[in-house]
Amino acid sequence: MNARSNSPRLSERYRRWRGESTYKDYVYRYSIQFALAVWLILAAAVAARTYARPNSHTVFPIFATSASHWWSDVSLYELYPGLDRFRYPPVFALFVTPFGSLGFTVGGMLWSWLSMGVFVAGLWRYARDVIPSSWTRQRLALFLTLGAAGALRGLWNAQSNALMIGLLLLGASALARVVSRRIAASRDWWWAAFLLALPVCLKFTPLAPVLLLVALWPRQLAGRMLVVAAGLTLLPFLTRPPHVVLFQYREWIDNLLASGSVRWTGFRDGWTIWVVLRSQLGLAPKQIDLGEPLHSSVYRGIQMGTAVGVLVWCVWQKRRARQFQWGPRWALHVALSMGLTWLMLFGPAIEHATYVFLAPPLIWALLERDVWPRGRGLVWLAFALVMVLGWGAIARAVTPLSPLILTALPVGSALFALWLLGYAASRPSARKASAPEQEEVERSDVPWGNRDVLRRSAPVAPILTAEGRSREFNLLP
Repeated sequence: MNARSNSPRLSERYRRWRGESTYKDYVYRYSIQFALAVWLILAAAVAARTYARPNSHTVFPIFATSASHWWSDVSLYELYPGLDRFRYPPVFALFVTPFGSLGFTVGGMLWSWLSMGVFVAGLWRYARDVIPSSWTRQRLALFLTLGAAGALRGLWNAQSNALMIGLLLLGASALARVVSRRIAASRDWWWAAFLLALPVCLKFTPLAPVLLLVALWPRQLAGRMLVVAAGLTLLPFLTRPPHVVLFQYREWIDNLLASGSVRWTGFRDGWTIWVVLRSQLGLAPKQIDLGEPLHSSVYRGIQMGTAVGVLVWCVWQKRRARQFQWGPRWALHVALSMGLTWLMLFGPAIEHATYVFLAPPLIWALLERDVWPRGRGLVWLAFALVMVLGWGAIARAVTPLSPLILTALPVGSALFALWLLGYAASRPSARKASAPEQEEVERSDVPWGNRDVLRRSAPVAPILTAEGRSREFNLLP
């Protein structure tokens, strides 16, 4: 009776809960506002740069001109004066038409803003649906803020990479939601297949990680992906005569085959490491030629061998996730992260701006302080190489002193791949996850807006303190 009388009254409990909730909402609101303010400043800066120089240091004129060529039945893949070669599928020219019709200035601004919006939406859904852990709202805000730094190098010159990775993250989010359900509707699988196929049909760069996800869920995704890809490929036939569309596709394929071994000085992949090391070790001239054509069958074999190895490893991780009850989201997340890492090391046409694909999983690893503590130094080094030393301005300044700086991006990717291997190996291999880990998996499935409700609705356990008074503890932290 005495313990009961000393317990807080219901009104007092509500007042404490209300004050704590108001403080949390205050911190959450202003941390998210800060992240959004960073993105708004970036959007304004990109718009100002586009307004000042709509024709220089940007690839949007190539996109806009390709849209004009498409509707004029002119070849998309000829080399025109003052422009670089257009390298995207014909459906991309159709996709960019609304922006190209507005001119280089207005159209370029809207194109960059579209890429930003899709990328931010992809980051948000990725953190909410794909990452297999429960984050505070402040950590989510930091994730969005660092994402702006990761995307800046591609957004500044209107590259399409931020748009493509944003679509890929939205597709991974849709897939994470559908694989986490016991019974999933067919339309949910179709929506995930559409979001995964769309970036591949617009640009071939994300093909490898998308095929990796298809290999993990072949029965649900393979057929749907083929149908969606076929529909998007046939879409240009609704806009131009069939013989014109076939001519454009034939030229695109010829251009792909002709440029298979062509390299530019801005490429930064696994072959870059070999070119630089060969020069530093005296096996080649001191003058480093990063534009040297790639004709090495050994390197092609390494590409294929590592691709098979990544596929086998991801299938194994999916089986481990099922065996130890880690949830399908964990398997999806590590597979997507490893697929994107392989893409940076051995994918086609990997340059500075392409590393926006690696930014989301790399920033996630940096912010996950509680997983694999022994690997913190490894992920910090990978982050420093990719996100700091990998910038073109820094590389140009340091290259005369140490040409090894040219390998910062691929070496950072390799270190992150090692971190992913260690992260997966450090997971407990017990038949069942421990109680705190199982609780974390269950809480990670709760939407962000409902986690405070979950915490408040958890069972309350009365215990006796040393003074003999009754206190109540929420069973969830």
